[in-house]
Amino acid sequence: MNANKLTVTGTGDSLFTREFPAEYDKGITKVADFIKSCDLKITNLETNLSDFEYFAGAYSGGTWINTRRSCLSDLLRFGFNCFGTANNHCMDYSYNGLLSTIDTLDAAGLAHCGTGRSFDEAVAPALFEMNGVKIAVFAVDASFQNPSRAGRATKKLKARPGVNYLRHDTVYKVSQEDMAHLRRIAESTRINYTRNMLINTGYVTPDPEDIFFLGEQKYTTREDIPATSCHPADKARLLDAIKEAKKSCDYVFMVTHCHTNDNVREENPADYVVEFCRACIDAGASAIFGGGCHRLRPIEIYKDCPIFYSLGDFIYQGLGVEHLPADFMEKYDIDIYSTAQEALWARSRGGKVGLHCNKLNYQTVLPKLEFENGKLTGFALMPLYLNFHRKDEMNGVPELATGSEAQEILDILNGLSEPYGVKLTLQEDGLFHLA
Repeated sequence: MNANKLTVTGTGDSLFTREFPAEYDKGITKVADFIKSCDLKITNLETNLSDFEYFAGAYSGGTWINTRRSCLSDLLRFGFNCFGTANNHCMDYSYNGLLSTIDTLDAAGLAHCGTGRSFDEAVAPALFEMNGVKIAVFAVDASFQNPSRAGRATKKLKARPGVNYLRHDTVYKVSQEDMAHLRRIAESTRINYTRNMLINTGYVTPDPEDIFFLGEQKYTTREDIPATSCHPADKARLLDAIKEAKKSCDYVFMVTHCHTNDNVREENPADYVVEFCRACIDAGASAIFGGGCHRLRPIEIYKDCPIFYSLGDFIYQGLGVEHLPADFMEKYDIDIYSTAQEALWARSRGGKVGLHCNKLNYQTVLPKLEFENGKLTGFALMPLYLNFHRKDEMNGVPELATGSEAQEILDILNGLSEPYGVKLTLQEDGLFHLA
């Protein structure tokens, strides 16, 4: 490893729920060697680490995800040295599950960021010093439920454990004619009665004149208002943290977790995500590693810095969930003592619908970025296929994609990234490079 040079990789979601099968010993080597060839090796840890000794939360990220602590050693076979923990599953097992994950990583001496025992811990970066450079890595969740947010301490009250978060605002644009229809609907259904009462009693601030609420949804006839935008205070806080880190660090990286899209296509990032990622680069970040939506989204090179709007899944073992709470069974009207596999089968309507039925959720790339003197000097992507065709324990683990599988991933990424001015080519080394 060369002094003052830095190589970095970051993955999509490591949603792993069980030990790797013995058969995977043959496939893990090329992927692990590629990761280990980098200095900084980041992944999004999209699970809780405990042995099911804690109760499940009243809400989850969609499926209650937990992995036994002993399985962490399998994930470490890839060589990761930085774990982002800011995601929508971090509170699936409530505060105990969150704290167990943090304690398990701490006990193993593993750097992590994105959640914490307090607000200050959750927003703090993971710090590194290697090859003569200093590095800060932040992680933030934009697809969280409100009770997951870490909370500040006051003079009298303790801080609340939770996740580092980015809120956003959504407004739907309609014509004057449609707005008149919405107002008539609100009047006839009285859907806004409770909201108006809360405004009149001071529990909710008054609505701006150019915004109309129908229930919880906001509408406007103005064309100059973006469909989605970052919460100003959250955005300022996160950008200030990057700027502060840059005072003492040579490189700053941001790991983002986001499910929302532009309401046109799942692969398209929402306006506020583009706004935030570009603002992070403006503030001093050198690259953004996105995930959350379980599939690839565009790549952008913004001011010579790469933004991966989503790297999809790096590991996707959702079919291997060991246990699920009664809440899950009740949602799908099955016996609460059903096994997790029976429950997942019910949700998928007999294996016909769901994330596990779509190959797009099993295709990704693994970046290798090279930096020198603060500048990006190398860019390569390893195409990965997560064994979608396998319905056994090999389902969801990554292997090097070759041949038609690699070409398919290349075509997907080029189609997504073309509007952002990025074109990739598959070269003789089996990797994607910038054209």
